[in-house]
Amino acid sequence: MSINHPVFSRFYQRFAAVMERRGADAHRRWLLAGLQDEVIEVGAGHGPNFPHYPSEVGRVVAVEPEPHLRQAAQKAVTTAPVPVEVHDGLAERLPFDDDSFDAAVLSLVLCSVPDQPAALAEVRRVLRPGGQLRFYEHVRSPRPRFARVQHVVDVPMPRRWRE
Repeated sequence: MSINHPVFSRFYQRFAAVMERRGADAHRRWLLAGLQDEVIEVGAGHGPNFPHYPSEVGRVVAVEPEPHLRQAAQKAVTTAPVPVEVHDGLAERLPFDDDSFDAAVLSLVLCSVPDQPAALAEVRRVLRPGGQLRFYEHVRSPRPRFARVQHVVDVPMPRRWRE
């Protein structure tokens, strides 16, 4: 099930490039260090995590509901150091069997998921017993102007995305 928001997806890719230069890439490397085997990445966006997966990862299954971001992720697959498959899907309804993955990665996505408990329950469902959950999320900025921008982007956007 797709969530179409082409303006936001293009803005996000530009904004993310600035974030990467300001240290987000270091957070991503740290987040993914030590992962191995089968990994699901929920809300993969345009694929900024892909270059940072360690060689011990046998396969990444990336789930992204926004078509423009999913298309960009598909392009990012070509330079990933490990095999990556990109799928359409929602965090709250992952299209995979129970106990399918050794690890799950959620990176800057929970702020756009309307039903976070359902999404986390789905992640738990698809993780094998003893599997790892790795997440990287932002918090409200202490700078008032930036906090207002976050509020404008984070809160109303998912309501507009959902059917």
